[in-house]
Amino acid sequence: MENTARRSVRRRISRRTAAAFVLFLAIIRLLTGCGSPSTFEGTRTSGETGFWMEYAILDREETADLPLKEGEELQVRIQHTVGDVDVTVGKVGEEPIYKGSGQTNAEFSLTIPKSGTYRISVTGHQAKGSIFFNRLPASEGTPRV
Repeated sequence: MENTARRSVRRRISRRTAAAFVLFLAIIRLLTGCGSPSTFEGTRTSGETGFWMEYAILDREETADLPLKEGEELQVRIQHTVGDVDVTVGKVGEEPIYKGSGQTNAEFSLTIPKSGTYRISVTGHQAKGSIFFNRLPASEGTPRV
């Protein structure tokens, strides 16, 4: 009789342990699904002459590396109808030559201080619009984008 009582107690503990474990797994699964996935819906092109994106949704970081020479200009145009973006332009491992946060619409040029490969980083925050980085050799002046 005592043996039967012990088995009954063990079964209850086993069921509670199993139920707690299943509950724990369910909570973990729910929590890992709570983060919003990074999203990009649009077109993206990069090459030696620039970096261009048009997007219906930009909610992540996009980067491109451009070989630039001292004295060249990088023309930048940011146009949005929704959201904003953070932009960084610089050589990896060095202070950026440009850093802008929460930008919605802007148009400007950056003069390249020294030759090398520059990384352009654009991080969108529920953004919709376009962004253009056009490389202009030093001899071409500054035509509009």
